[in-house]
Amino acid sequence: MAIYHFSAQVIKRSSGRSSVAASAYRAGEEIEDQTTGLNHDYTRKLGVEYTEILSPSNSPEWVNDRKTLWNEVEKIEKRKDSQLAREINVALPIELNSEQRIELTRNFVKDNFVDKGMIADIAIHGINTENPHAHIMLTTREISLDGFGKKNREWNDKELLGQWRSEWAEHSNEALEKAGVKERIDHRSLVEQGIDREAQIHIGVTAIALEKKDIKTDRGNIYRDIKETNKKLKEIKEEKVILL
Repeated sequence: MAIYHFSAQVIKRSSGRSSVAASAYRAGEEIEDQTTGLNHDYTRKLGVEYTEILSPSNSPEWVNDRKTLWNEVEKIEKRKDSQLAREINVALPIELNSEQRIELTRNFVKDNFVDKGMIADIAIHGINTENPHAHIMLTTREISLDGFGKKNREWNDKELLGQWRSEWAEHSNEALEKAGVKERIDHRSLVEQGIDREAQIHIGVTAIALEKKDIKTDRGNIYRDIKETNKKLKEIKEEKVILL
């Protein structure tokens, strides 16, 4: 069953975060933060099967190097409360194969972010597992051949986030249709869809690995609780139908 998951967050310096550290972790690489001197080594991280940087045509060549890109972001952001990057996380349809998942991600990123002027750093995790998903880190400033320019505040518009959510569902469904799969996803809430059940959660790679070792996790417990609740709701609904 195709599951819809789309979440977004802003990586902020005020939260003690670093865009260099975040990119190194997601890509499973070793990158030194030239601003702090800290070395972030995640080369032992498992499950990172695909990485790529997509950039607008008017970008300098150095943006395609992950180390240079995010170190330049850290350098240009002077404020203690700077927004360093935006991150989008999406669950990839398990009905697609690895090549189709990569194509889906690239098409969505290009149409919604790169063509609008953002640089996108893509990392796909667990591409051949039961939990394939993509991390997409996005720059927040305009880019030209001269480097980073001013912040684009329009990219913070809440309506734009809603548009991205809708576009992800549309792109995913187009990919599913192209692959000859009948399953479809819907970005609307279950209430908006008129579905009487609780939404499933995105468990995550770490929790899945622990659960496979028979180690119970909080997210795994929540997932089981929701599954049981939905089962009971279905039984109640079926009983009402019989009574009627």
